[in-house]
Amino acid sequence: MTLATEVSTSVVAIVCAYTVERYDDLVDCLDGLHRQTRPPDEIVCVIDGNDDLHRDVDRLVEQRGWSDVVVVANDGAPGLSGARNTGLAASSSDIVAFIDDDAVPADTWLAEIVAPFDRPAVAATGGRIEPGWPADRPAWFPPHLDWAVGCSIPTMPADGGEIRNMYGASAAFRRSALASVGGFPAELGRIGTDAAGCEETDVCIRIRRRDPGATIVYAARSAVVHRVTPERSTVRYVLRRCFSEGRSKAILSARVGTGDATRDERAYALVITGVVLRDLAGGVVRPSRIGRAVVLTAGLASASLGFLLERLRRRVRTVT
Repeated sequence: MTLATEVSTSVVAIVCAYTVERYDDLVDCLDGLHRQTRPPDEIVCVIDGNDDLHRDVDRLVEQRGWSDVVVVANDGAPGLSGARNTGLAASSSDIVAFIDDDAVPADTWLAEIVAPFDRPAVAATGGRIEPGWPADRPAWFPPHLDWAVGCSIPTMPADGGEIRNMYGASAAFRRSALASVGGFPAELGRIGTDAAGCEETDVCIRIRRRDPGATIVYAARSAVVHRVTPERSTVRYVLRRCFSEGRSKAILSARVGTGDATRDERAYALVITGVVLRDLAGGVVRPSRIGRAVVLTAGLASASLGFLLERLRRRVRTVT
């Protein structure tokens, strides 16, 4: 396999963090950024509302002698969207790459995720995100629900290709494209342990509306391992995450229209219907497949319920 050609433009890697409980993960992430075959020109670590964590990271940077790392406090809206916008404002590189604080990049992560920007039409890219399970993958956890723990699902184009949106644990944007739509929306995205999302989807939709010729590309060879904690390896968490995603999709629909907001989800629902039927049929030989089918069905139902309840709440609020 040939390594992707490096682009000549400058690149910043932005990591957002909010809790000391993930300090060790953050250290692993920053170590990984310093092993890149294509080193970032800047590294910005944004701390969201946690002075203790800010002091710890400042101390780490000083101890490691990382002159390329800038640590800043989120000066925007609380939450991931505000923190990302703060990182955008604190940097100047042409390409803005985001990685989660609990994700560890492969050594070629940055080289691969920025390679598609050699094509002028490419406005953003997303990399492959593999789950880092605390032990083995739970037998009941279907790969088509890996998005619930921030990881890639089997419907992503295996050899790369155009996508509607990427996942935030591994994403890159042309600065001009991201700035042209005002960055990430404060109305969407995680705040602390809240399981909301869809801010990347919102940005990607708005970028393409502003420039119909812009494309979003899946960089399948750009890999990170996204840590999955024991708490997130539970049916309860997955269903809560699905419900929150449904709510987020309803908010997104109000912003950009239901057609664009749910286009991929409608296709996804058809795919997982087939997956559920295959798992139920295969359950005769492997009973764990029945558990996967049940969880996948429950996840879709939970997301649908979240979507419907949020739309109802918004309609009631509009009427009153």
